[in-house]
Amino acid sequence: MAIGEVFLGAFVTVLLERLASRELLKFLRPLGIDAQLKKWRRTLLMIKAVLTDAENKQTRNEAVKEWLNDLEDLAYDLDDLVDKLNTEALQRKLMETDEESTSQI
Repeated sequence: MAIGEVFLGAFVTVLLERLASRELLKFLRPLGIDAQLKKWRRTLLMIKAVLTDAENKQTRNEAVKEWLNDLEDLAYDLDDLVDKLNTEALQRKLMETDEESTSQI
């Protein structure tokens, strides 16, 4: 298994953890997209389940290798989206904290 292949499996694991963060879930629930987040997590869990087998087959099967490349691109795109959502969640949390501090003065 090549380093890039190990990286993809680890990357999916970290992405799953980030999608389960309490702050992110709290932020997304009022927006009504927490169901989409759960769908992404289920999909990533399924992908992770077949990832090891696919990585072993990619040396013999060009289609599997292409699928893994596409999966890596998708994982990076999803990671970028999660970064943006986490940033927005933190900004909103800071604004709420600031408003609470201001109202106590």
